[in-house]
Amino acid sequence: IHKCHRVKPTGGGMALSFCGNDDHFNSYNVTNGVLNNGCFVDALNLVPHVFLLFITFPILFIGWGSQSSKVQIHHNTWLHFPGHNLRWILTFSLLFVHVCEFAEGIVSNKMMQTNHLHLFMPAFMGFIAATTSVVYYHNIETSNFPKLLLVLFIYWVLAFVTKSIKLWKFAAYSVGPQHLRFCITALLVMLYGLLMAVEINVIRVRKYVFFANPQKVKPPEDLQDLGVRFLQPFVNLLSKATYWWMNPLIMGAHKRPIELKKIGKLPIAMRALTNYLRLKDAYEDQRTAEDPDRSPSIWRSMYRAFGRPILLSSTFRYLADLLGFAGPLCISGIVKYLDPQNSRYFGVYFMSSTELLQNTSVLAVLLFLALVLQRTFLQASYYVTIETGINLRGALLAMIYNKMLRLSTSNMSMGEMTLGQINNLVAIETNQLMWFLFLCPNLWAMPVQIVMGVILLYYLLGPSALVGASVIVLLAPVQYLIATKLADTQKSSLEHSTDRLKKTSEILKGIKLLKLYAWENIFCDSVEETRGKELTSLKTFAFFTSMSIFMNAAIPIAAVLATFVMHHFLNEKGPTPSEAFAALALFHILVTPLFLLSTVVRFAVKALVSNGFFTWGSNLSTLSNINIRIPSGQLTMIVGQVGCGKSSLLLAMLGEMQTIEGRVYWSNSCCRVSSCCIVLKLCQWIQQQGMCCVSHVCCNVCFCRHEARFKQRMLELTDTNNTAYLFLSAANRWLEVRTDYLGAVIVLTAAGASIWSLEYGLPSGGLVGLGLTYALTVTNYLNWVVRNLADLEVQMAAVKKVNSFLTTESENYEGSMDTSQVPENWPQNGEIKIQDLCVRYDPMLKPVLKHVNAYIEPGQKVGICGRTGSGKSSLSLAFFNMVDIFEGKIVIDGIDICKLPLQTLRSRLSIILQDPVLFSGSIRFNLDPERTCTDDRLWEALEIAQLKNMVKALPGGLDAVVTEGGENFSVGQRQLFCLARAFVRKSSILIMDEATASIDMATENILQKVVMTAFADRTVVTIAHRVHTILTADLVIVMKRGNILEYDKPETLLEQEDGMFASFVKADM
Repeated sequence: IHKCHRVKPTGGGMALSFCGNDDHFNSYNVTNGVLNNGCFVDALNLVPHVFLLFITFPILFIGWGSQSSKVQIHHNTWLHFPGHNLRWILTFSLLFVHVCEFAEGIVSNKMMQTNHLHLFMPAFMGFIAATTSVVYYHNIETSNFPKLLLVLFIYWVLAFVTKSIKLWKFAAYSVGPQHLRFCITALLVMLYGLLMAVEINVIRVRKYVFFANPQKVKPPEDLQDLGVRFLQPFVNLLSKATYWWMNPLIMGAHKRPIELKKIGKLPIAMRALTNYLRLKDAYEDQRTAEDPDRSPSIWRSMYRAFGRPILLSSTFRYLADLLGFAGPLCISGIVKYLDPQNSRYFGVYFMSSTELLQNTSVLAVLLFLALVLQRTFLQASYYVTIETGINLRGALLAMIYNKMLRLSTSNMSMGEMTLGQINNLVAIETNQLMWFLFLCPNLWAMPVQIVMGVILLYYLLGPSALVGASVIVLLAPVQYLIATKLADTQKSSLEHSTDRLKKTSEILKGIKLLKLYAWENIFCDSVEETRGKELTSLKTFAFFTSMSIFMNAAIPIAAVLATFVMHHFLNEKGPTPSEAFAALALFHILVTPLFLLSTVVRFAVKALVSNGFFTWGSNLSTLSNINIRIPSGQLTMIVGQVGCGKSSLLLAMLGEMQTIEGRVYWSNSCCRVSSCCIVLKLCQWIQQQGMCCVSHVCCNVCFCRHEARFKQRMLELTDTNNTAYLFLSAANRWLEVRTDYLGAVIVLTAAGASIWSLEYGLPSGGLVGLGLTYALTVTNYLNWVVRNLADLEVQMAAVKKVNSFLTTESENYEGSMDTSQVPENWPQNGEIKIQDLCVRYDPMLKPVLKHVNAYIEPGQKVGICGRTGSGKSSLSLAFFNMVDIFEGKIVIDGIDICKLPLQTLRSRLSIILQDPVLFSGSIRFNLDPERTCTDDRLWEALEIAQLKNMVKALPGGLDAVVTEGGENFSVGQRQLFCLARAFVRKSSILIMDEATASIDMATENILQKVVMTAFADRTVVTIAHRVHTILTADLVIVMKRGNILEYDKPETLLEQEDGMFASFVKADM
């Protein structure tokens, strides 16, 4: 062994030769045999690489380079040979070892008198050959032509043999693990051997050579469907890691917005139905014959169905977190800048294994590679958890849809399960579980990260590091408190947001009624009050968010200060630059898991709560002691008063109510869809005859008929949503991987520049450490800058939409008359003059009323009838100026209604609409939201509407609860409440727009008499769908296509046997 320092050559430059030209050593001496000459052995190692390049380049550039071949290589031909992922991992490892071999050769060459190309050229050629091998393999795999893999098998064998010879000769000359070149060669022998084994396995499975019957394999079913565009599961490992397959979509999105059809369909394994079946099987497998009543655990089901990818993601996260510590350690090593020692074998310099971590250039490259690998593993962990979370969400949504179809109608109508709760399940609870899965790897990765960080800090700074760690631990409760406050305020703001959205939704559903009754301000005030509470919560949330961000930035500084002060106190000197900046970087790493711990715990609690929402059902008795037999093949009628149980009986027969006791038997084995069809026809016949209201039943039956249709549609929509979600996740990973790699390049550049300038004495070690410490944070800043710019662009689209909405023309609420000019008791008489009235719904549309003229005397009872589309309802809306009156006018008690402020006009008239609208709240609120009436007046209105006894029986009476949409009352009862609402106002003009369509004939006849009595001295205009209800009217108007066809007393019109009114009456008898 010869110890020496580098000897600089004399003369004009270093000689260039493969084996070198050093003094006192003949590199070409083969006296002891060619295999004992190190240069010859290195030359021998070039042979496999040259062989591979010579064979594969013509195939790559001539075969796959042709246009015809490019057309054939479509994703429907892609295939993964056995050992696909292992091959890619081994090839990446091979490339990394070749880089190390090349770097070691370059450093060793610098220690020689002349250039020795054999020290680094084989490594360079090996790198080129390894790169070529993976490109070659990728093309063979995507075209499914395995016979050409024989070339790679020969290459691995040759490379394994030549490297084994080199390793054997190293051992013979006592070159061992203490020397870096020995370790590198041993690794290469191992990798070439493993790749050779992978190739043998492909031959064994596919039998493409040496076997009589080669195995033919088709690509996956998903890839046969060219509509599947989400290719992440099918691409090679490099494309998976870098999301290279997303490039065409990203480039296309840069030119024009992405359309939904462009993203295509999901692979079968990622669809909601597939994941639902997987989760369901895992759920049902927990039921055993020994314990059939045992309640399965949804958590265990989730683990069995989706545990494997979570474990994979956790592994990626562990690797990323461990590689994250390479940054501080490399900074420490670079700043130390230790000088190496030299040793020679075979007449050339050999670097010791420990020197690798003492060379600043090597450390800079290792820092770069560690950053690239760390960010790659981190993004892979993110992607796998997000994909798994989306798959879980799809499975849970399918489970909820399936449960919705099996929910009894009583669950909904009695308010036990509201639409809001189901929306909450679909939109929030499933997302909570999804987000919990996103954060799952942090649960077990964070403790390891914290322990490793503390150990390294102790290694760098000794006991003083524990002081800094204690500061972080002591301030962690403050962070947790802030996080808890954040959670509470977020919960509060979500509750207010849900309440606001609920109120807004109700306003939109009942907007027609609100406008007709001039109640917009009342409901708007309610929404604004809730919005005010929401804004207060959001401001509090913003405050605690700012506190959290401040603490996240301040804690590392406090920890570092405490540590350095204690270090100075214990050692009577400050830490070295290498120790200081490595410690600073480590403290930054430690703060993140401690900060995230509270977030993860919070989401875990939310996930536990979310799982509590998957048990629905109750025992509500609506029907009792029902014993009937409905004969087969005959029509059976069910009649009774409003709310007596007609609809409930039909729903019970169809299985839409919970059966507490007794059973329903269907003759033969008729399926449910058939029964639905029967009941649908029954509903239509009953509604035509006016026997009873079963529209609610009909709607439910139609809903159940969609049984497969609804579920299939929901699954399709879920898959569409998940496809967009997955593409968004892949696009985010595509962006972050590239910004991460760019950040790594910046760090490498900073390290290289620091090392180069340090040789000229420009910066001090402290400045180098400072620069590298902050260069490590560039990656995060790059990500956030690009993401925030993109988010800003997306959010500005919302601003554009709001601005577009604000510029939409609204109603003219002011009018040309001042409110003070309108008498307080207007309209007192109820006289209506319609003069040459022309009405349209939009200036671009044709008129729906054309030159209508009519006169309605004060107190007159008027019936308006006509076929669908004749203009009846349009005329009723014209009284409230709800449509565009572009010609003519309506004069009520001497005032043109178009001149009145809308609030004044609509608050002085009353209307009962065909669709009964109730709002969540109390009965009192639904009758008198303005709170201007006494209880006596409300009870009087309820009595007129035949509801007094029913309301008195309810808990709370007038303050009894009305659920969302009034679902806890029958449709007929809801219509009666709407009638009572009109009676409460006691206007001199009442418009009834087919208001009795949803109540039985007996109740309708009573109400008609009540209306005639209660409004005897008032003007009543009735839009009739059954003409017998207006036979007692003072005046009948028959309309057709926007014109008045007949206009007279009903008895006069009946005398005209060929008239339209007479024909209506005959048809209605």
